[in-house]
Amino acid sequence: MKKIFIAIAAIGLFLGSCTSADQYKLTGKVEGMTEGKVYLSKLQDNKLVKTDSTEMTANGFSFEGTVTSPDLYYIELEGQRGAIQVFLENTAIAVDANVENLREAKVVGSSNQDILTAFGELQKGYQEKQQALYPEHQKAAEAKNQVAMDSIEAEFNKSKADMFSASKEFLKLNRNTVAAAFVAYRISSPLEVAEMEEIYALLGEDAQKSSYATLIKDKIEVLKNVAIGQPAPDFTLNTPEGVPMSLSSLKGQIVLIDFWASWCGPCRGENPNVVKMYKELHPKGVDILGVSLDNDKGKWLKAIEDDGLIWNHVSDLKGWGSSAAKLYGVNGIPATVVVDQNGLIVAKNLRGDELKAAIEKLIQ
Repeated sequence: MKKIFIAIAAIGLFLGSCTSADQYKLTGKVEGMTEGKVYLSKLQDNKLVKTDSTEMTANGFSFEGTVTSPDLYYIELEGQRGAIQVFLENTAIAVDANVENLREAKVVGSSNQDILTAFGELQKGYQEKQQALYPEHQKAAEAKNQVAMDSIEAEFNKSKADMFSASKEFLKLNRNTVAAAFVAYRISSPLEVAEMEEIYALLGEDAQKSSYATLIKDKIEVLKNVAIGQPAPDFTLNTPEGVPMSLSSLKGQIVLIDFWASWCGPCRGENPNVVKMYKELHPKGVDILGVSLDNDKGKWLKAIEDDGLIWNHVSDLKGWGSSAAKLYGVNGIPATVVVDQNGLIVAKNLRGDELKAAIEKLIQ
């Protein structure tokens, strides 16, 4: 760990002495590929969108241009799965990759890339330890050894807490870089508001001007608007029949907003429990509004029929671009929001027995 932080500190010193050029020159060689299209892409709404292209030759590939500030891009190769992650900035950057393992590509020349690589190495040790605990926990569960299970879970939680603390120290050392803002955005995504605010506050003034810091700040405001105790923001989406339906049309009832999708395995696995709960509690004034993050209407409708989802459903068929999902700060599914008879949010992200118990408390 000490060696990692020394390396991180050295990166911070290096950044302080660097000056940016007017444009970037991104060159690369990919072992095993001498021809075909090479694309420079950016992630937008969880999809890679191509922004530039060039041809691969026996000598490799090259891109030139200007970015207003360092930003994360992806190099995609025609006919190949996966992509090479590159933090693009106005300097000379070189990529060395193998077509069989693009994830292990080496990228040099970008100081922000160096920071991102250092953070990956920092997390790697913790993640490997956590992954090693899964089979141990499964073995203890099969043996019905509760003492061992509790011990393993405590060890897992401690590792996660240690990783979070180390990540915060990493941000402090690199606080004024765009890469640090990206790291902050990545680690803050699943956090509660208070922890997200803590992470955001670690960033320096320059880093807070980046698009990634803006995303964190915007997400904090969204989550504050949909915190427990707040009025549930209204939205209107189309039903499968194409008829607009608003959340407010169900006011006066207990409503479960269920964010899901036909392609989401955990969602489909949870559906039988939700169906059972709905059949029991719907006569007592409980309704469900299913909000699908599907893109394909046919698959959405088939999943509704196959799983016997006999409640109200809406979607704008924009996938992760769903306006309702953005309004509620949903970054993973299944996600649930329980709204009481007065239109107030009373519980979030519960499943199974916990979800049912929270709804039953509201039944008068």
